[in-house]
Amino acid sequence: MEARVAGQKRRIRIIIVVVVVIVAAAWLLVRRQPGTRVVSGTVEVDEVHVASRYGGRVEEIYAQEGDALTNGQPIVELDAAELRAQRDYTAAVLEELVNGPRPAEIDAAKHDWESLAAQLEFAQTEAKRQTELYQKNVNSSSDLDDANSRAKSLRQSTDAAKRRYDLLAEGTRPEIITQTKAQLAQVDAQLNEMRIAAPDNSVLEVLSVKLGDVLPANHEVATLLYTQHLWVRVYVPEPWLGLVQIGQQVKVHTDSSSEEFTGTIEQVNRAAEFTPRNVQTVEDRVRQVFGIKVRLPSDTGRLRAGMSVDVSIPNVPPFPK
Repeated sequence: MEARVAGQKRRIRIIIVVVVVIVAAAWLLVRRQPGTRVVSGTVEVDEVHVASRYGGRVEEIYAQEGDALTNGQPIVELDAAELRAQRDYTAAVLEELVNGPRPAEIDAAKHDWESLAAQLEFAQTEAKRQTELYQKNVNSSSDLDDANSRAKSLRQSTDAAKRRYDLLAEGTRPEIITQTKAQLAQVDAQLNEMRIAAPDNSVLEVLSVKLGDVLPANHEVATLLYTQHLWVRVYVPEPWLGLVQIGQQVKVHTDSSSEEFTGTIEQVNRAAEFTPRNVQTVEDRVRQVFGIKVRLPSDTGRLRAGMSVDVSIPNVPPFPK
């Protein structure tokens, strides 16, 4: 009787061991099958640091931290009194060059030239006469020299007056007008830099200046957040690379809401790196991973920079041991 009971207990133990082995094998088999795995990361947002390429004193502040800004909306304006005066002067010079000399100036130059030309003609006639008289021993050599010197001086003055008249009649050289236009464009560019505006729809996160501050060139004025550009970077092991594609949609969950969001993979790093310390996964970490960037929806209003999210990636194998 005792032998029979012992045999039954032995058979029961064998059956239990077999069942445990089957269950373990099935469990391992299931774990090795591709499925949805979860990796975690922190929501980030694109940001831009705006500044002026030229220095100046802060004259006006149009926005405060936390304000929603639209494309081109001014944030800060720097004092530009000197630049505006310089622009007015350069614009006036350009207008003068484009208009050219006044008709009265041209007429006056022509009159001077013609007057000197008439005096030159008389002087040349007188020099010729003095030469003839000298050959007849009627006058002295000093008289001849005076007449020739006067004729030479008037010839030079007449040529100079003729060149001045021609320059006024031709107007301003195109090269000078082009140079002055370039100077005016440079001043306009500096004036545009005096008003720092939002380059796109954004939120003013940090305002780094106060009214009256004197800023050097390229000094940061504000930090803007492009809240419409939300993304999260997560890290996946190498065996997943062939299964993760750019443009693939993934599910995203947060701790603060039961709502499920849809993200899109837009970048996969080409180089491997070691797992950053602040990255956590549902299972054990792996030592070498690849970063992927997931673009998140920005129109829900429920995702904000700094939030921790879980990204579910479908059809990938388990995390390597």
